[in-house]
Amino acid sequence: MRNTLFILFAAVFVCLISVFSGTAAAQSSPTPSAEKRSTTTAKKAVAKKKGPTVEEQLQQVTEQLKNQQDQIQQQQTQLQQLQQTNSQLQQQVQQQGQTLQHSVQDATQQAAAAQQSVKALDTTVTGLQTETKAASNALLENKKAVDALENPLAIHYKGLTVTPGGWLESTFIVRGRNENADVTSNFASSPFDGVANSNLSEFRATARGTRPIVVATSMVGSTKMTGYWEMDFLGQAPTGNQVETNSFIPRQRQLWMQAEFKNGLTFTAGQFWSLMTTDRKGIATRAEFIPTTLEGSYVVGYTYVRQNAVRVVKNFSNKTWAGFEVANSETTLSTSYTPANLMGFNTSSNAASPNGSTLNYLAGSTNGFSTNLAPDFIGKVAFEPGWGHFEIKGLARIFRDRIASTGTVPGATNITAGGGVGWAAILPLVAKKADFIFEGLAGKGIGRYGAANTPDVTVDPTGQIHPLPEVHSLAGFEFHPQPKLDLYVYGGDEYVGQQRYTTLNADGIEVPAGYGSTLVSTANCNLEVVPTGGAECTGQNKNLYDATGGFWYRLFKGSFGTLQYGAQVEYFHRATWPGQGGVATGNDVVGMTGIRFYLP
Repeated sequence: MRNTLFILFAAVFVCLISVFSGTAAAQSSPTPSAEKRSTTTAKKAVAKKKGPTVEEQLQQVTEQLKNQQDQIQQQQTQLQQLQQTNSQLQQQVQQQGQTLQHSVQDATQQAAAAQQSVKALDTTVTGLQTETKAASNALLENKKAVDALENPLAIHYKGLTVTPGGWLESTFIVRGRNENADVTSNFASSPFDGVANSNLSEFRATARGTRPIVVATSMVGSTKMTGYWEMDFLGQAPTGNQVETNSFIPRQRQLWMQAEFKNGLTFTAGQFWSLMTTDRKGIATRAEFIPTTLEGSYVVGYTYVRQNAVRVVKNFSNKTWAGFEVANSETTLSTSYTPANLMGFNTSSNAASPNGSTLNYLAGSTNGFSTNLAPDFIGKVAFEPGWGHFEIKGLARIFRDRIASTGTVPGATNITAGGGVGWAAILPLVAKKADFIFEGLAGKGIGRYGAANTPDVTVDPTGQIHPLPEVHSLAGFEFHPQPKLDLYVYGGDEYVGQQRYTTLNADGIEVPAGYGSTLVSTANCNLEVVPTGGAECTGQNKNLYDATGGFWYRLFKGSFGTLQYGAQVEYFHRATWPGQGGVATGNDVVGMTGIRFYLP
């Protein structure tokens, strides 16, 4: 386009030059002679320079212009063709777009319709599932109702749900050394080496470990009320006592009432496992850690008592629990020298006053009631931060005795405090497969709270009470490799410290007093028969330890109950404080096997 304009402009410019050249010649009007000379000169110039004339040049420009116009015309024609083609393409695109839009609209409508169909189908399926579930639940409830009527697990009476439980037990026992015991071994009295019972084994079969249980529950508003009774047949008479457990006949293991409030408070009263007993979960009755042994005395180092008490527990969001307990107290005494007219202990003459209840015992009985000043006070805090169960617990005790007055000597009452600090941890090493248990108690005057039932206190020659320093500890593993099998291994230790004194007897000879004196006689502790006139063995325990392991295997389990078989092997050892004759030692190896049938 630019070339064409340029050519047109050049042609116009040449024409203008030609016109202006002719006009100028006409206006100048040269003289003839001059014109002649000019003509001659021009002719000579023309003759000298032969080139295209203006007309020829104009003709050339015109031809070029025409060619350019033809090209422009061709380009315009092509442009029109392209515009027409573009218009056609736009029309086609527009038509295809409209077609595509219609297709999309149709597809959207079809998708919406399909979605509505799916929703309708889902609603139908959900309705069918709900109806099916409701029907299934109704059938299940009907079946449960029928089963409950045909095979009731509980008895419903005036708002109470009464559920029987417990187990029946048949146990066979073999001891390497005779203890004249049932399923409850005498850890602190295991036969010394060389005595008659160390040379006699013991076989015994018993069903006294059978344990009936009855639980009654009800709801009073949002408060859960529970009554619990548990017994066995291990009571004894006439030497029944409540030093560590209640061993009267019939033997009440547990007998308590409880109110659980919605705000996390729980109030319990009656006889139950003490707060000093480790719990497996929180702080709750029926959640205690109890070694799963056939051995009725459990394991040396295990901390527990079962006595009447009143307890309050607060649950803080199932992470922390705090409890406080006021419990029955008893005092056990061991001394090398008993002052005259000593009162207040289970072996004292005042423990069997003829004016007392018929439940009191004869003077000199090895078991009876101590004359207590105050209850035992126990506090515990339990933590479950997310892995494991942990406890810190404390025990406070008050001891009292009296030297009775005589006609010449005034009486005196002695009061002393004791107690201890306990700890416990239950760690799930492998969830639901393996647990590690560790617990302990250290303090003064805590002997009654150990499974070996060592003495709490001793007295000096004046009758003043001295709580004995003691440490109890237990560790163990519990394994559950498969649903039918439980394995356990426990080990424990109890140490009793000394409180040594001396006094003069009626002959002016120095004799031992207190506990753990090196003057006591141990020379004849390993003889079957003490020689006439020989000193009796008066060795006092310093250390006891125990190691045991066993298993339980569930043979059958169903709606009728569970039948399981168990076996256990146990070794325990005792050693005395050294006396006149050295250290006296004793031990026993016990094997037990038993069958239990648990009520459903």
